[in-house]
Amino acid sequence: MALAFVRACQGDLAVWEQRWHDVAGPRQTRPVPRPAAGVATPLPRPAQLPLRPRGSPGRAAELRQLNGGLVERGAPVLISGPVGVGKSELALRHAHAIADQQVDGQLYADLGSPDLAEQGADTVLSGFLQALGVAGEHLPNSPDQRAGLYRSLLAERRLVVLLDNVPNESTARTLLAPAPRTVTIMVSRRRLLGLRDVRRVQLDVLSRADSIAMISAAVDVDDRDRVACDRLAALCGDLPLALDVATRKLAARPNLDLGGAVSRLAEPGVLPRWLRIGDISVQQALNSVYQRLSGRATSLLGYLARHAPCEHIVLNAVGDADEPIEELVEAGMLRRGLNSGSFRLDALIRAFAIQRTAPAPSAGGPRVLAAPPVGPAQRPSNRATRRRVRRVKGC
Repeated sequence: MALAFVRACQGDLAVWEQRWHDVAGPRQTRPVPRPAAGVATPLPRPAQLPLRPRGSPGRAAELRQLNGGLVERGAPVLISGPVGVGKSELALRHAHAIADQQVDGQLYADLGSPDLAEQGADTVLSGFLQALGVAGEHLPNSPDQRAGLYRSLLAERRLVVLLDNVPNESTARTLLAPAPRTVTIMVSRRRLLGLRDVRRVQLDVLSRADSIAMISAAVDVDDRDRVACDRLAALCGDLPLALDVATRKLAARPNLDLGGAVSRLAEPGVLPRWLRIGDISVQQALNSVYQRLSGRATSLLGYLARHAPCEHIVLNAVGDADEPIEELVEAGMLRRGLNSGSFRLDALIRAFAIQRTAPAPSAGGPRVLAAPPVGPAQRPSNRATRRRVRRVKGC
């Protein structure tokens, strides 16, 4: 019985068996048995977190939320927000900050990786169980039994579990465990409103002050460049991913005139293509979101990008026309304004949408984009369009 408990806790069986004999009978010299051939030795505690982000400005308020009582033991945390807003980075910063307190280790899985696209939660469960010391041949055959074993192992452990790019509520439920000593942090573009008893942190773009601080930390600027920094932050929509790529490219060319570079980036169609470095592409990241939008949402986005006179717009929607608007907000393609019915279309999103919905050339000249089909039919009448989106106002 005692040795079974030692095995469950990943203790050294040979050492504990020797201690048992020392206590149970007269002290004898007993050889410490070595593991038999083919028997796995106990694994070290898992330490799977990726590299800790360093030098990242901003998010002080959100970190105070996470570190100052928002996270209760056993209550999972969900960090959500649009693409490129820094969800994974914030989750990693928090996970590393509390890792020393979670003495049994760290588990990590990116459910958005190609390897997990099909198998998903079941593959993650198998990997987690093996990281916690369960040999592959001892894994239960049933997914439900694997989930049950995972919850049992976490019941008495103090771990931090980080689940990145959680696609839906079903996947999240499979990987959540009622473990009072374990902190589970989930990251998702979606708010996953179907989950109950979850502590939520919703991220938006950076404040303008934090955006400028991010540029200034990476690029050597002086007082003359303050206007250029502000303009670059505005062109990037204060989106951390866009700012990170832009500042890294600018830092690689220290002799480049910042004001002149920003002026060239403001030219139509330049910025989305330029925001690419190595295997990181802002255009590709935005495209991954755009491809998941409904036809009504993409049509409305293209219409606003071409016809809204400035970034601050007012949309008065009636009935089901509210659905594509909310879909664009959820995807981060539109941002809510301060007043009811007001929205903001950032310059980066406008440039991306215009490029993404560029009309194909024809022999008769360029095609003109018509008003978006936001009604239930593919080609609604003018009356239907007016009824669903009553007004698009400018500045």
